Amino acid sequence: MKNLETRPLKKWGFLMSRLFLVSLISLYSCSGGISEEQLRGTWIGTDFNFEQKEGGEMAAMIEGGRLLHEDGKLELNDDGTFKIYAGKGDLNGLGTWSIDSGDMLMMYDVGEETRYEIVSLTSDQLITKHEVSFESPLGTIAGTITLTYKR
Repeated sequence: MKNLETRPLKKWGFLMSRLFLVSLISLYSCSGGISEEQLRGTWIGTDFNFEQKEGGEMAAMIEGGRLLHEDGKLELNDDGTFKIYAGKGDLNGLGTWSIDSGDMLMMYDVGEETRYEIVSLTSDQLITKHEVSFESPLGTIAGTITLTYKR
């Protein structure tokens, strides 16, 4: 005959181990977001991808975006400012940046605001994506831009 007094203890131990696991997962998901500290520094553009969802042929514009991004620099400064340099070193944008709900929010000095979803972040690689839409002589052009950087 099994000892009936140990059965509640086994259940209690099982429940406590489950509760501990759930607590760890909750703690990680609540505090495990992207921090500004992880993003600060200089990033070098390595890959540019435009997935077009609407509009006419834009091969020249896509190639122009690639030339601006690849080998360009994104400087995310400690004081919350940023500068973007094109591949040849020309200043291509500046403003302020912050983290908002796990995304990088960039407010450009020309009054534009862009929300970049952080797809992946390691100590030496950053991948972002963001939606774009604008009017052109060919009509509305829309799609998703994915940018890859290295440190």
